[in-house]
Amino acid sequence: MKYSVSGMGCAACQARVEKAVSEVEGVTEVAVSLLTNSMNVEGTASPEAVIKAVEDAGYGAACEEEASPF
Repeated sequence: MKYSVSGMGCAACQARVEKAVSEVEGVTEVAVSLLTNSMNVEGTASPEAVIKAVEDAGYGAACEEEASPF
């Protein structure tokens, strides 16, 4: 699932978000892009749990709508 992330300003911020989300139960893979302020998360974790982990780390996050193939 793709998320938008707000509040990141440097590579250390990116690393903090990745670490926080990777520790959420059910997350198998996380990739954070500082350039696009986005994050892709794989696994069975709920969006609420992922967003809470980002917020607990001091940043903002929101689910992005999946693009429709039509």
